[in-house]
Amino acid sequence: MVTDRATAATVSTLLPHTLIYLTALTCGVLAALALLIYLDQAGYGLIGLWGNLFSSEALQLRTAGPWSATAGLAFVVSGATAAALARLPLPWSQFRVFRWATATVILFVLAHVGHLAAAPADVSAGANLAATLAALGLAAVMAGFGAYFTVPR
Repeated sequence: MVTDRATAATVSTLLPHTLIYLTALTCGVLAALALLIYLDQAGYGLIGLWGNLFSSEALQLRTAGPWSATAGLAFVVSGATAAALARLPLPWSQFRVFRWATATVILFVLAHVGHLAAAPADVSAGANLAATLAALGLAAVMAGFGAYFTVPR
């Protein structure tokens, strides 16, 4: 009976690819959303910078920065998540302390970013919603690419 439990605990189970892709996509989009909130608080909002796009005084790179940063972060986070889920089979009992520590850090980071979230006062709600949805759509596409390229076939 003891040997049956020991062998049952050592059997590794691979996750289905659909679950890996969905988890990686979710993690990538949530990371991009957290970055959008943080950049908006730092003065690099998606809508506020578009007024400076065609002026000769401002840099156009500052306008494209938040868009490329959110897409890049979604790509990297989803790729790292998909790589970890695809290469580390279940059960993860040996990583229990690491999982709790990582979850605690992620919780505190998301709580800190959540306190920063506020609607911008100088931008209309519809334009802000459209820009945020477009940025999250771009982040979802890049997160899908990040997950697709890192999962072994």
